[in-house]
Amino acid sequence: MDTRNKYEKSIEHMNEMLPYVIQEWDVKAKFLKKKHDRLIAEGFTEEQALEIVKTRPIFE
Repeated sequence: MDTRNKYEKSIEHMNEMLPYVIQEWDVKAKFLKKKHDRLIAEGFTEEQALEIVKTRPIFE
């Protein structure tokens, strides 16, 4: 019988998932940088590109 409380189980689950979450962040960071750079290349200002990246979903 598992006598650990829900917090202990939650922490264990987070530790198991951490490598996958880090990989996800790496992919999202690369995508956001490319999106930002591409917006500028298409004629948006730095400020406009940053605002678009900040306010829009990562993948649309």
